[in-house]
Amino acid sequence: MALPMNTAPIYKLTVPSTGKEVEFRPFLIKEEKALLIAQQSEDPGVMLSSIKEVIKSCVKQEIDVDSLATFDIEYIFVQLRSKSVGEIIDLTLQCDTCTDDKAVSVVNIDLTKLNVTKNEKHNSNIKLFDDVGVVMKYPTIDIIKELENAEENDYEKVFDVIAKCIDTVYNSDEVFHIKEQPKAETMEFLNNLTGEQFGKIREFFDTMPVLEHSIQYKCPVCNKEHNKTLRGLESFF
Repeated sequence: MALPMNTAPIYKLTVPSTGKEVEFRPFLIKEEKALLIAQQSEDPGVMLSSIKEVIKSCVKQEIDVDSLATFDIEYIFVQLRSKSVGEIIDLTLQCDTCTDDKAVSVVNIDLTKLNVTKNEKHNSNIKLFDDVGVVMKYPTIDIIKELENAEENDYEKVFDVIAKCIDTVYNSDEVFHIKEQPKAETMEFLNNLTGEQFGKIREFFDTMPVLEHSIQYKCPVCNKEHNKTLRGLESFF
């Protein structure tokens, strides 16, 4: 006779970029062990792969994790972690003025209160010139890692990332899907934009939604009040 197995509870969340509601279960001990092993490796690539696998395992609906925006991955993982390990985390934060070892504060953060903040100026449909415009798509976490690993002032890599995030180019007569166009032609399209037109595309990235949370704390040594905004997954774990 087989041993009785635990049945995990089911929760719901809304994927920020799509507004689609999905169901998920907490991650189990086997998955938590995989995350701990990945964390101990101190390899960002290994950790990212483990997070993706946990999301695939815990979300009940079929989900293409590789195509999710960075802030989707971060938000979903935070929700999984809150239901799996605990909703409250303690962050130890240093005073930015004092050098005293005692100038640290412990701040409690409720993970269920973390949200993806959206900028009112953000727009994925960008009109460039005449009747020509582009529709952008969000960079995946793999694309962001590519950019982070690029050499400083590697403008070719920046252009390559931007090209990967263009979904379509359109005018009043036709829609061009970038994945069907030669890369050289896409690069030529970008290189022929004016600085002002290219700035509109840059604004898409500058105003992208982000997982963030504002906190306030006081230094126990100098009593300085701190107001900080934590952004991205690495700020919370």
